Parts: sequence; structure tokens; C-alpha cells
Amino acid sequence: QDVIGAAETGSGKTLAFGLPILQRLLEEREKTTRLHVEDEKAAEGSSTGGPLRALILTPTRELAKQVCDHLKEAAKFLGIHVVPIVGGLSMEKQERLLKKKPEIVVGTPGRLWELMSSGNQHLVELHSLSFFVLDEADRMIERGHFKEVQSIIEMLPLSNSSDEQTVKATSSCETVANLQIKKRQTFVFSATLALSANFRKKLKRGLSTSKTATADDLSSIEALSKQAGMKPNAEIVDLTNASILPEKLEESFIECSDDDKDANLYYILSVHGQGRTIVFCTSISALRHISSLLRTLGINVLTNHAQMQQRARMKAVDRFREGENSVLVATDGFARGMDFDNVRTVIHYQLPHSSDVYIHRSGRTARKSLTGCSIALISPADKAKFYSLCKSFSKENVQQFPVDQAYMPAIMNRLSLARQIDKISSKNSKENANKSWLQRNAESMGLILEASDSEEERVRGHKQRKATSAQLQKLQQDLNELLQHPLQPKTFSRRYLAGAGISPLLQKQLEELSKRHVNSNSSNDNNKGSRFVMIGQDRVEPLKALQDSGQEICVNMDKQREKRRLAENWRRKKHEEKKSTREQKRKDRRSAKERD
Repeated sequence: QDVIGAAETGSGKTLAFGLPILQRLLEEREKTTRLHVEDEKAAEGSSTGGPLRALILTPTRELAKQVCDHLKEAAKFLGIHVVPIVGGLSMEKQERLLKKKPEIVVGTPGRLWELMSSGNQHLVELHSLSFFVLDEADRMIERGHFKEVQSIIEMLPLSNSSDEQTVKATSSCETVANLQIKKRQTFVFSATLALSANFRKKLKRGLSTSKTATADDLSSIEALSKQAGMKPNAEIVDLTNASILPEKLEESFIECSDDDKDANLYYILSVHGQGRTIVFCTSISALRHISSLLRTLGINVLTNHAQMQQRARMKAVDRFREGENSVLVATDGFARGMDFDNVRTVIHYQLPHSSDVYIHRSGRTARKSLTGCSIALISPADKAKFYSLCKSFSKENVQQFPVDQAYMPAIMNRLSLARQIDKISSKNSKENANKSWLQRNAESMGLILEASDSEEERVRGHKQRKATSAQLQKLQQDLNELLQHPLQPKTFSRRYLAGAGISPLLQKQLEELSKRHVNSNSSNDNNKGSRFVMIGQDRVEPLKALQDSGQEICVNMDKQREKRRLAENWRRKKHEEKKSTREQKRKDRRSAKERD
């Protein structure tokens, strides 16, 4: 039975289609072994690969590798081979992997179609294909993406062919599938699902008998499912709740100007930087800006975007998984399907363009029923979009992330130095890149570059570069001196604990310290080294800070307008009451004078 499934991110969709595939392949292998119990060669050959049994399509390379790793882990002791086929890696190496005839292939549409169109035998001979999976199908149907999906689907054998036709097509190849011929099972999975009421009727009618479609036909999950040969009796499983977001996700926002986004981002990472954090941007230019700035400020950040080489992207993913407090800055392509343990915080440096992308971004945390926190940095220009997002999720109140403004003077000092350093370094890098580009092209063309500058201009340029280098060195020295000390609020007192005022977090630390002190007095004095407690530094993860001192703000525009209208009416009423009171007093004074 075909399956169309939707569930929130991190709910185990990969295993939902992976386990049935492995189970069926094992069952068929057991039947084959019983039929060939006297033929040792046949029994041995059953574990060395065979025709392609399962083809899994994913929208991104990282997701393909992740799905492949999960299936390999599940099939570690089963002798079932799983191979990833993605772009950005050597095609020759992938062709060598396909020569081993893996039963399961996980890949991206571009590289799969490239190998199919070139006539790769293992990918073209699909007569034994038992499973076809479209993971993150909502991304597959985005306009301008994955035109190869339609071409791959057209290569698939008709799933509604008769058993007699299937036997005839597969009789020339002695495989496990020949022993128990079944119709192909199709899985379509997504984090969101929107199907019409008459979807099953459309499946019965079918897209067309010729199985061809225009590019616009793949404009919805419905059309994609029909094109993939989904049967009318398909099981539709929708486990998404009203919000589609993870149940234990705590959403919040920080309202600031565009210029202050960097300061608030640095505040979160330096004051509350606990656990893995992913920072999402909509543009690569913004990603490069903040990653360069954060590295200058001493925060070791990793990056992942579409213009990086595939090996560099995979290396960044592996390094992010290895570090307990890693920081990854990524674009929206990274938001879909990637599964990381213990991602505590997701920061939206720039708001996404759609609610679907917001769902996938925020779903990188609070996975597998764990807790997590998302923080959106909202500029005045982002307000309308943010309110629209909240409305699409039926949210009337969102917590405002607590920002201690006493830290901002110190943060702005560091940020000012870092921006100057980044500006000078970027300018020098561009000049060096232009020079090297000219030299490379001149050498390739056999030309000799002549120095067009005069002696005076060269001396002036040398002095300017020397001054710039000295300025850069001085700025770096000043910044390093600041970075050697922990970030402290402006009114922080080293002598008096309450010199900076007692914040809710500090008050909670004091309460925990007093409880620990009472417990230590009542218990044996065995572990003296565990009594050290940091007081006065709000170094707790964002989720805890939000739970301790977050404040709910109304984000319903209609309610806000109604509140403003009521407040304005109240002020107008008070003003009229005061005015009438003054007039009454004047009348009383006049009456008193007239009586006198």
C-alpha cells in the first residue's frame, strides 16, 4: 500500500519508510534462502547486492547523506547495501559504487538523472524496483527546482502493470524479486501536507495514460504523487498538529534595528552560548558578513551554503556534530530534514520568506520530543512579516527574549573594533584577489604586466599599505585585550554583588547557591571541589533565560489595534473629564465672585 505521510520535523520520518524497506528485503532474502537451501552459491550471492530495489530522492545533498547514514546504521548487520549518489563529488567514484549493485540508492535528483541519462546500467534497469520514496516532497515541487524529478519519474516502470507482464519483464534476470513479485510501493513524505477533499478521485482518474506531464504539473504534492504512480488506495497519514512546529519548542523574538542585529546576535552567543546553535540567513552575503564578524570576535563559527564545495559542506556538518557548543551559520537550504542531536537554539538572523521555511528552520531544535528555543531578530522592516508568520500559526502571544542592556556598551565597543578590522581585511583581500586575477590571466595569455604607476605613486602606495597594516595591528591588539576579559555589564561591581542590580537570573543563582550551601552542611564533606559557583555572570542557555525572565508580547495586529483604540478612548475620556472639571471650577469661581 502506498503512503503519503506528514509529521513535524524530528519525528522519525526517515525510519517510517526505511524500516519497511529493510523488512521486506529481509523477508524476501529468507524465502530465497529456503528455496535454494541446497545451492550454496545462490545463498551466498543473495548478500552481494543485486538489482536496484529502492530509490530514495531527497532535495539536498546533506539530507541524502543523512538518510543514507541512518539506513546504513539500521542495516549494519543485515548485509543490505546503501549508497548515496549526490552532486559535488566524483562521478567516477559513484559509478564504482553502483557497479557493486547496491539494493538501496539515496540521491539528489540532479546527479541521479545525470547518471541515468548517461545509461548507468544499475540505475536504468528498474524492472525490480520495489520502493520509490520522495522525501521532503514539498521542497521537490518548488518552482525552478528539480526539473529532473519528472524525468526520473518517467523512467520508472508502470506500477499498475499486471503480474504477468512483470514476470515476463523480469524472467531474464534471476533475482530475489522474481521469487515474490509485488507492485511497487511509493512513499511521499513531507513536514507539511495540504491535500484536496477529492484527492483519491484524482488518483483513480490518473494524470494521463501516457505518463507525461508539463513542468507546471509538478506544482503540488497532489500532482507529484499522481505523477509518481500513487495508487488510489494510498494510506494518508497526517500527524501534524495545528501549528506544525515541535511541541516543546519555545519561540521568542528580539526587537531591534538592522544595525543592532549583530550586537544582539553576539549577546546571545557570548552571554547565553550553551549547546549547539544554528543561525539562519536568507542571503549568502549576510551569512558571510556575520560569520566573518563573529570569527573576528573570537567565536569559532562554521558555515554552510550552496556556493561552498560539497566536501567543505560535509566537513562543516561533521565538525558541527562533534562540538558540544558549536555555532553554525547557514542558509535556508540547510533547514530541511537535517537531524542533529542537542541543537539547543535556532536564531533567525533574517526572517524567512515563507512559513514553510520557518517551520523547517525552527524544527532543527526541539527534535525527538526534546526542548529547544528559537529566537527571531526583528527589525522595524520585519514587523509586518513577523506578525504575518505568527498569524499563520494562530499565535496571539510570543515571548520577548530578555536582553540585559547593561551588557550593550561593552558589546558595542567590541563590535566597533571588529567591524573596522573586518572592513580593512575585506578591502585588502579584494585588492589581493584582483591583483592575483590579473597575474593569472596575463600568464595564461603569455602577456607581461607593466607597472603603470610612477615611482612617486608606488612610494605613496607603500606608505599607505604600511599605515593600514599598523592600524589593523593596533585594532587587533585592542580587540584582543578586550576579549581576554569576560563580557561584563556596565555597572558590574567586583566588590559588591548587587552593584549591577540583581537580575532574575542572578537571583535564581543566589537561591541555588544558598540551597547548595544548606545541603552541603547537612551532608558529609566529601566533595569540596564541586562547590564552585559562578555568580554575577548570566551564562545560561537561551531556553533557560527565556523560561526564567521571558515576557509575553501580543503579536495579534487586530488585538493591538483594539488595545490602542481603547487606550486612546480612555485618554480622550480622561482629557474631557479634566477639561469639564476645569470649566466647572471656573464657573464656580465666577459664581462666587458675582455673589460677593
